[in-house]
Amino acid sequence: MEIDGHPTQDLIEELERRGAIRVDGTSVGPSPDAVRFVAERAGEVTGFWFFVPPQTFLTGVDEVPLG
Repeated sequence: MEIDGHPTQDLIEELERRGAIRVDGTSVGPSPDAVRFVAERAGEVTGFWFFVPPQTFLTGVDEVPLG
């Protein structure tokens, strides 16, 4: 899977340029350490968590065909 130049990666990088913070987590939510990191970095502000599972990058467009 090629991440650089992938439309999903480009979107994530643009959101980070606008102030989004990328943190680790699972479908249950961000890890407790990540929550502390965000609180320390951003303070008490409103926002929303955005879950991006690995299969988001599996578009098939940039995959090398097998065979």
